[in-house]
Amino acid sequence: WVAIAPPAAGFAVGSATASRGSDETGEAKQRLAPAEGRNTVPLPFERTALQLGDRVAARVHPESHPVLGLLKMFPAFTGGAPEWIRVSFAEIYTGRIAGVVRRSRFLVQRPSGAMPERIAVGESLLVIPRERAKEITIAGLIGLAAAVTIGCVIHVGSWVCGYSMDHGLRAWPLLVGWLTLAVVFIAPLSTGPCYVFANSRATTVCVVAWMNLLLYQDLFFE
Repeated sequence: WVAIAPPAAGFAVGSATASRGSDETGEAKQRLAPAEGRNTVPLPFERTALQLGDRVAARVHPESHPVLGLLKMFPAFTGGAPEWIRVSFAEIYTGRIAGVVRRSRFLVQRPSGAMPERIAVGESLLVIPRERAKEITIAGLIGLAAAVTIGCVIHVGSWVCGYSMDHGLRAWPLLVGWLTLAVVFIAPLSTGPCYVFANSRATTVCVVAWMNLLLYQDLFFE
């Protein structure tokens, strides 16, 4: 809880008269009454977004990453990768808020035996479960779209090269069946574990795309 305003009249000092041993006459009580009244004014409080014990996921940007290092070879990324790319490759550590440490960072307590067991990050690097589920879902859809695009391009290329659209391994009914399995079963079953095991966005995209393309390879290649 965070106070957003101090008392309007300051701190009351009515108890000081009693501590000096003054007589409790009616006149003294009358003088103390206004100060005591100011003591009863409630302070306005505003509940913060994050509280002790809340489940969160902490993002940690790795010091080095093969893909980020590869991007630096391109002139457009000599100054570093854009923020959305760095966030996509950030490591995810789930846990509960255990307190606040120096520099206004939140201490995230992870399960016993986890490595690391505690981690301190700023509020901007914390993600609540609902937001993380949304991010992972979007990443899964991107992976699905990538797999569908690659599969359809291969099929269209095969038809252009002379494969039959109605018979054989490149027939369109088989393609529709693969698309149905990919959308209804493979993509959801691949995205769920990525959320449970706290995979990054980039990892989720790769996992979903790879699982769907693996099924494509089994169905359409001898």
